[in-house]
Amino acid sequence: MLDLQKISIAGMKWSDDLLWIAAPQEHLVASYDPASGKAEKRVAYPHEIWDVAIDQAALWMMTGGGTLGRQIVLWSMEEEKELRAFNCPDGAGAGIALYDGKLWVTHRHNRKLICLDPTNGKAVWVIRTEHETFSPASYRNELWLIESDPGPLAHWSKNQEAKYFFSRYDTARERIMERIPVPFVPSCMAFDGERFWYAEDKKKGVSSAKKHFGKL
Repeated sequence: MLDLQKISIAGMKWSDDLLWIAAPQEHLVASYDPASGKAEKRVAYPHEIWDVAIDQAALWMMTGGGTLGRQIVLWSMEEEKELRAFNCPDGAGAGIALYDGKLWVTHRHNRKLICLDPTNGKAVWVIRTEHETFSPASYRNELWLIESDPGPLAHWSKNQEAKYFFSRYDTARERIMERIPVPFVPSCMAFDGERFWYAEDKKKGVSSAKKHFGKL
């Protein structure tokens, strides 16, 4: 059993009562059951794993590798092997989500939300975002992401100087529908319908907070 309090977490998703986490330093994906408090390793991979998304019996992973240093890999849990892989467009590597049958990838510093065809990895839609965005996460018909407003120095600012939000995004309207300020520097986030699960920058382990009408 893994001790999550000793692991630095870069990405996470909620699916079927489990929290799935990506741990790049350990090159693994793990699942965590809040009911039992147990965490177990599910996937080991040669490269760092920066984020994960659940697709029935398979996992989409954002990993190191590829020609631009980031790639997207479809991994079969049943066969324990890679089924498909393609480069992240424009080197985008700030998180991945499976939403409405498409893959959504964030390019944090270029302020882009990119929709990919999961069959071939080609970009079918590129949305410019108001702020930097990363760690996208889907819950039913909702797409959530972390927004960062770094201030006048843009990405040259220190992380602690920026403002951070857990935000619900409407892809059809191309705008934020709900914005919840958070009083810490998050590295990633997932939503289970009632609670936000998150990891903090430069800290190990996972935390959670209940959503309360527009605030944590």
